[in-house]
Amino acid sequence: MNEAIFGAGVASYPAGVLLRTSVYSTNLRAAFSLVCADDGMPYGALSVNVPDADLAEDEILASADWNLPAELKAALLGTGKFVQTGRSNQVGLGRGEIWRIADPELLSQVAAARVVTRRTRPVRRAEALA
Repeated sequence: MNEAIFGAGVASYPAGVLLRTSVYSTNLRAAFSLVCADDGMPYGALSVNVPDADLAEDEILASADWNLPAELKAALLGTGKFVQTGRSNQVGLGRGEIWRIADPELLSQVAAARVVTRRTRPVRRAEALA
């Protein structure tokens, strides 16, 4: 599979970044991280996990602009894979926008990650006895 490179010339100059899909193990919300396209080293996190944030299953809390370059976030929005909802939530020192995942392939990857995480989660003894 030929992966899409985002932010070439903006992020991880000049190579750009690759989008990685997973879920947060604590609440199974969608999680997106970025790795450098040329060497696979971690670049940053697109999403952040704020457990109290009111999010739908197909939404993420995008990191505040102090965490990722605004140009890179704009490039990711420009792909159509994500859509701004017009809502935001406090994230660290700034406000993170709530984005809806609009790409069926990304939604499928998130669903698969949820299944894997549920299967590999250790079962607490009290839960096993219930």
